Amino acid sequence: MNAPTRQTASFLRRRFEEAGVRPRTRYGQCFLIDLNLLDILADAAELTPNDVVLEVGTGTGSLTQTMASRAAAVVTVEIDRELFQLASEELYVLDNVTMLQMDALKNKNRFNPAVLDAIFERLDAEPGRRFQLVANLPYNVATPILSNLLALDRAPHAMTVTIQKEVADRLVALPGTKDYGSLSIWIQSQCTAEVVRVLPPTAFWPRPKVDSAIVRIVLDPARRAAIPD
Repeated sequence: MNAPTRQTASFLRRRFEEAGVRPRTRYGQCFLIDLNLLDILADAAELTPNDVVLEVGTGTGSLTQTMASRAAAVVTVEIDRELFQLASEELYVLDNVTMLQMDALKNKNRFNPAVLDAIFERLDAEPGRRFQLVANLPYNVATPILSNLLALDRAPHAMTVTIQKEVADRLVALPGTKDYGSLSIWIQSQCTAEVVRVLPPTAFWPRPKVDSAIVRIVLDPARRAAIPD
């Protein structure tokens, strides 16, 4: 298996220029370029050879390659056709990676059934497999991705993602604080959640205007079972 491509700002600029591709703000595209933080994101997921990983936002495939060497299978979804083609050139040799060029969401309240079918097919391929979400999530879909996955009957064992710090603060907010709200309740009623690392804008290319955070959300079966409806 090839070593993961080391994604830096200069590497991305060169690859994008060669391919005639530009980052699209309407898709919330910001690429993690701090190499240590890319590894921290992958390490925080605590992947095992029994894990089936969903990645939303393939990008150039650097995180995908890292996870493919640790997990049973990776299903990676990219909405941008040009980025999908760019990543395909790096990932086609990995036989445990499934690439899907589509929107991960059918709408804001429902996941794309084709994505779920691909995940569940790989989960059912071997007994004892676990479902995890690990991704540098596009900012504009982070909340519906997390919320809709948690609504599934077969929800992920864990979700380890980079998201806007503002959203991360809401996920872990305590009752009575300014950030506490419906998202806090939805996550904390079923999971434990923690901020692993706060990321400055300089960790990304193009640079976002806000801080980000790596968040680890782990399903708590006891909490989830306590909700009858």
